Parts: sequence; structure tokens; C-alpha cells
Amino acid sequence: MCPLEEDWRDTLDAVARARGWVASSDVTRLAAHVAALSEAYNDPSRASAAVKDAGAARLGFSFARDVPKGAAAVRELVATGVLPVAPIVTVLDIGAGLGATTWGVVRALEAAGGVGAVEATWIDSDARALEVASAIARGREGKGSMALRVKALPRAVTAVGALDDLPRFDLVLAGQVLSELDVGSPEDVRVDRHAKLLATWLDRRVEPHGSLVVVEPALRDRSRHLHRVRDALVASGATVFAPCLHAAACPALARETDWCHEDLEVDLPAWLVPVARAAGLRREGLTFSYLVLRKDGSTLASSFAVPASATRLRVVSGAIPTKGKVEAFLCGELDRAGERIVARARTMRLDRDASATNAAWDSLARGDVLTVDPAPALDRPRIGRDASVHKLGRPDVSLSGDVKSR
Repeated sequence: MCPLEEDWRDTLDAVARARGWVASSDVTRLAAHVAALSEAYNDPSRASAAVKDAGAARLGFSFARDVPKGAAAVRELVATGVLPVAPIVTVLDIGAGLGATTWGVVRALEAAGGVGAVEATWIDSDARALEVASAIARGREGKGSMALRVKALPRAVTAVGALDDLPRFDLVLAGQVLSELDVGSPEDVRVDRHAKLLATWLDRRVEPHGSLVVVEPALRDRSRHLHRVRDALVASGATVFAPCLHAAACPALARETDWCHEDLEVDLPAWLVPVARAAGLRREGLTFSYLVLRKDGSTLASSFAVPASATRLRVVSGAIPTKGKVEAFLCGELDRAGERIVARARTMRLDRDASATNAAWDSLARGDVLTVDPAPALDRPRIGRDASVHKLGRPDVSLSGDVKSR
């Protein structure tokens, strides 16, 4: 996966200057705006910032972080062929903001090859945000091999019947929407409302072959909220395509200190590193939480077969090397007296048990999907010398490249 290319800087700076906002070359002033935006996003009582208040930071910094999140959230759909690389892919971006999540999808599809155009409908209650998003799209015209055609509709996304006049889409996106809804309401109320909202979008706005993709910040409270919403959706009959490899209750919710999120090796573009440093923010890696829902029952786990003795497991931590062993937290089905039990388990491989068949354990990364044969025992999760460990890893979608809009 790659950060935005250098020519994106010219596009974003031009849009900023046209509105009298600070550009990337003014590191100190932009960093001050970015620090203020970060404080707003991290405040549970706010969790949002309109373009009129934080446009410079959202355009000059957050956009570059959010594009790769959109790409990464659909990478498994693209790589498995569940989201076909077709001449035209239709996208509904709910709470589109500056359009970053859509741009991420476009980059993932282009990297896979063969797409002629993405036709996107952008919905957001912030009309100024959509105006800026449209300016970015115009600024990218003629700068790639793929077309992005956009229709922007300013309206409240949660209003009753707000989306009923729209058709169904191949892909419906909700990037950092749930965090900004019903702020201050009790958690059980928020979970119920958000699960019903996603279920409605999935039912009414997604094509039978389509997907609903939700992207949220990797903060513990917001990730755990997404886990609870996921469980409510599963209980109502929805199908989770990814990241989960099972349909059981989320094991991360068993302890208050646990949550599941991605942490990918996608750094900031080089021109924003000084800004991040000045704002006191992370500039390496990309963190987010995501959920992909389907209508046709297909799942990531069902896209690859394993022997009856094996199991599919998601790596939900980084590798934990200690004296004499390497451990990692895995989520999926483990063995208990011949029965498969879904759990989140700290699993080890002793150094003395390293072998050619389990060598994939040497390069574990958060987010990898493993097949392990035989399935580790729940009471003592361990990778033995004779165990076979195959790392499917992250699908081979580079998420680089560029597009054009028209």
C-alpha cells in the first residue's frame, strides 16, 4: 500500500489556496490547525468538525490519511473478486465529507486493473464539505487512467427517508459516520440505532451482489462500539464478510481492555511528515477499524478452503517476541476436545519448535489471515513443530496509482 503521490500535494494546496486556507508549505500554521482537529476528533463529546471550522486541517492533513483507509477497507473485496472489477462500479458514499473514502476505493480498484469508471453519489449534511470535495475531483481531471464521476447531494444522512429516492449501489460506504451520530446518548441506545441504520442501508441501498463498508477510528471506545454494532447486526441475520472469519459474538468484547483494529504500514506522504511532527501526531503506520457487510451470504472465510483439521485465524495484534518464543493474539475457531470454539487467544510458538512448515510465524503482522493445521488447542494455544502455518496475508492490492475525474 502506498501513500498519496507527490502530485496530490499540488491538487490539495490549490484547493486550499482558492479558499484562503493555509497550504502544506506553511508547516507551523497547518500543524496548529491539525492539532486542534485532532483534539476535536478525540473528544467523545464532539467527535466531529465541520469544514467551516476545520477545513484547512481536514483538506491538508486528514484527507491524505483517510484515502488509504478507504482502500484498505475494500482490499479483501477486490482481491477475492467479490467486488468485481467491472467497466462501471457504482458507489454511494454516506457522510462523504471531502470524498476521501471514495478515492480510496477508486485507487484499490485501479490497482486491480480493468475498471473504466466509478460513478459515485456523495451524501453529506455539510454542503461546504461537498463543495470542497467536488473541487478536489475537478483538480484531478486528466491525471490518471480511470474516471471518477461524482454527484454531490447535501442532505442529512439520518433523516427519515433521506436516501429513499436513490437507487441501489454496488458499494455503499460509511466512513467515520457512526462516531459522529448520537453523541452523548447511552451506549446501548447508540448500538441499537446504529445497527438499525446500517441494516436499513444494507437492505435498501445495496445491490443483491453488493457490500456495505463501514470505516471507523481505531480508538478503543469507537472500535468497541463498532464491535457491538457488528454483534447486533449478526444477531439480526446480517452477514459479515470481513474482518471477522466467524459469525460468533466478538471475543474482543469479553474484556474492557481489548479491541480489534488495523495497523498497516502506510505512512504519511513525505510532505506531511513535518506537519505531523509539529502537531505531535503519529506519522508512521495507518490505524482504523472496519466492517464489511454482504447481502448474498458470502464471507472472506468461505473464499478459501481449508482441511477439516485446520482452522482460519486472523492475527489481531503485532508479533510479541519474548525470550524463547514468539506470541500473537489470534481470533477465530480453536479446538476444545474436538469442538471448535471461537475465541481471541494469545498463541505461542517456542523458538525450539520453529520449522519449515510453520515458518510463516516468523513474519506475522496485525491483520494477516492464517490457516493453521492442526487447529491450536483452546486451553493451551500453541504452534507445534509439526504444525502447518500458511499466511494468506493481506490481499495483493498495492493501492497505489491514480485516477481521473470527469
